[in-house]
Amino acid sequence: MAAKLTASQFRTQLGPFVLVQQPPHVEVSVPQTQVMGALPMNVQRTTVSRPDNVSANALGLLFQFEELVVATVPPLKGLDELTVGRQPDSDLVLDDSSVSKRHALLRWDALHQRCTVKDLGSTNGTFLNVSTRLRSEVTLHSGDILSFGDVQYWFLLTDTLHERLRKKNTSKAYT
Repeated sequence: MAAKLTASQFRTQLGPFVLVQQPPHVEVSVPQTQVMGALPMNVQRTTVSRPDNVSANALGLLFQFEELVVATVPPLKGLDELTVGRQPDSDLVLDDSSVSKRHALLRWDALHQRCTVKDLGSTNGTFLNVSTRLRSEVTLHSGDILSFGDVQYWFLLTDTLHERLRKKNTSKAYT
């Protein structure tokens, strides 16, 4: 798709930024709701994040570009907010027990072409580039790694992704 569209057309299709992640590994296990007993069906407690998984998964984002999944965001205009969490009404629903129901907030400012992230008091925290736990709202830069509990995303402005994909497509044409 990137090879056929201009950067402007690509941005119109995908929005101002994308969140890129490795495809989730599917594990077969007993649903948490059955293990915990008294909770209603499809309700999970937040579990403790595993720092060793966070670091390993973040490295995979940077070095395994071929096998990544791009999560697009809804169209954003002006000043807009996206909620991140396990709740089904979140804009970005993360079905992972290390993610809080209401985990974080992404704010897009179209005028300044800037996105910020703010942790909403989550159990396992929101991390920037694996090592920095967010204590306040922080401006994101294209290429940053965001961690919501054990779930990592590579934050890329759409123009950056378009450029990377076009370069990749061009290099394949010469091999």
